Amino acid sequence: MAFDLSNYEPVAVRLAKWLETHPGTRVLTEMLTAPGADVCVIKASIWVADELVATGHAEEVRGAGNVNRTSHVENCETSAIGRALANAGASGGSLESRPSREEMAKVNRYSGGDQPTQNGPRLATDKQKNMIRALAKSVGGLPPSNLDSLTSSQASRVIDDMKIQSAKRDAAGDEEPF
Repeated sequence: MAFDLSNYEPVAVRLAKWLETHPGTRVLTEMLTAPGADVCVIKASIWVADELVATGHAEEVRGAGNVNRTSHVENCETSAIGRALANAGASGGSLESRPSREEMAKVNRYSGGDQPTQNGPRLATDKQKNMIRALAKSVGGLPPSNLDSLTSSQASRVIDDMKIQSAKRDAAGDEEPF
């Protein structure tokens, strides 16, 4: 699925336009998951005066993509506000323009941007395969048996999943007792 991110508005632009045309707006966000969890779910509510105009929800996974390595909560909050704005009608003139730039970047991140080549889908790079091997070794496991046939997006998902598993293992303190 090919698309151009420049065709989608960032949440900050949508919010600025909304605030300009709707004085008295309050945007409230609420984290629905436990702080510090690997998965973050946030609900955003848009109020104009004392009327609830719209809500929106978003979910992000810690470590899934570059932004979420350091800022999955902040990214999630921005996405939730973008969903609420879209639900309030601040999303352009057509259904195609409803997603924000951040949402479409997430689609691109999870699809890995695998655009087919003349010989089929883009395969995982050597760098991705080496990362998978290193992560598997660090947790005492083996890389997937289909490593050489993974597409780039599949390899990205494997890497993200392995990083999350590794972080959970580290947090659980799987050290042997004395």
